Amino acid sequence: MFASGVSELDAAVWDALGDGSPFVSHAFLSALENTGCVGADSGWHPCPLLVKDGERIIGAMPLYAKSHSYGEYVFDWAWANAFEQHGIHYYPKLVCAIPFSPVTGPRLLSQDERVRQLMLDTLGERLMTAGWSSAHVLFPDEDSSRSLQSAGWLKREGVQFRWENEGYENFDQFLSTLTHDKRKKIRQERKKLCSAGVSVRRMVGTEITEADWAFFYQCYVNTYYEHRSSPYLNPTLDSPFLL
Repeated sequence: MFASGVSELDAAVWDALGDGSPFVSHAFLSALENTGCVGADSGWHPCPLLVKDGERIIGAMPLYAKSHSYGEYVFDWAWANAFEQHGIHYYPKLVCAIPFSPVTGPRLLSQDERVRQLMLDTLGERLMTAGWSSAHVLFPDEDSSRSLQSAGWLKREGVQFRWENEGYENFDQFLSTLTHDKRKKIRQERKKLCSAGVSVRRMVGTEITEADWAFFYQCYVNTYYEHRSSPYLNPTLDSPFLL
C-alpha cells in the first residue's frame, strides 16, 4: 500500500526498519513534510510504499511522485527528452530517494530480502496503473543495489569524488601523499584562512541558537543563488528535528 506521507506513520515503527541513518529517519523525512519542503507545490509528493504483515509494517520505501527533476542531484534530462521525442510523458515519475540529499543509504527498508523483492514486485505492478512513467532509486547502498539488480532493474552508474581518511596520523602525513604542487596550494589556502581570522566552532543540538540557524540558512541560500539556482529548503525553525 501507499501512504500519503511518512509523518502519518509511527516513528518507532518506521525507524526500526532502517539502519539508524538520520536521512531515512522518521524525524528527518517528516520534518520535510511538516515544513512544506516537500508536498504541496514543491513537486515532491510523498507516497511511501509500505509492506504489511497483518497490521504490522515489515518493509517500506521512501517514495515521491515527481513533476520535475530538481533536487535529486542526478541529471536525467536525456531521459526526459527521449520520452518527449517519442510522444510519451516523462512526468509524473516515481523517485525513491532522500529529497535534496545526495547521500548513499538504504532505500529498501527491510532486513528481509524476501520483503525487499516483494516491495519491488509491488512497485512494478502499480507503476503503470498509477500513471507514473518510470521509477528511479537514487543513491542506494550496496544491500539495496543488490536487491534491485536481482529484480532486474537497470543500473545507471555515476561518479562521485570523495575524501576518505586512510588512517593518517596528522594533516602533514596526508599532505605527504600528494604532489609538491598540490601540497603547496593547500598550504597557501590554509594560510589565507588563518590570516583572515576564519575559525571553526562545532555546536550540537540545543547549543545552536535561532540566530545561528538564520546565519546558516543565509549561507545555504547564497550558495544556490551563486550557482543561479533556487534553494529547496525553507527557513522554518520549529521542527523538533532541527532544535
